[in-house]
Amino acid sequence: MASLPKRSPKARRELLRSFLRLSAYLWNEMHAYSETHPQTSAKTVLVAGLKELGMKVDDADLIALRARPIRQCSDETDPLSQVSTTIQLPRYLWEQIENYAEQERISKRHVFVRGLKALGMQVRPEDESSRSPII
Repeated sequence: MASLPKRSPKARRELLRSFLRLSAYLWNEMHAYSETHPQTSAKTVLVAGLKELGMKVDDADLIALRARPIRQCSDETDPLSQVSTTIQLPRYLWEQIENYAEQERISKRHVFVRGLKALGMQVRPEDESSRSPII
């Protein structure tokens, strides 16, 4: 796999935001993953999943600068209820996500779900199909 081109510090700071919803049970899976992987955050877990899908990821994007714990949903929470977050990723990753989603004809949300599954997390059949419209 070819290495990523060097980016200037200014380009490195250029982060694009998007809103993401995942099922509560997936947040709990991410929490369990973060317990065994130090210096992780929700963002770094999601980026690790993208890397498992074969996307080129800068190593710096796999380390949380501020490791915020991933909140675990309580046992009373419906496992299929949606937990929302805003994720900020560099432009180069969003471009790869959009290309992958377009090629596979799935939503960008589902790209993240596939990445979590590639990390070994249990994904329920309800989340296996892409219910969101294609880009």
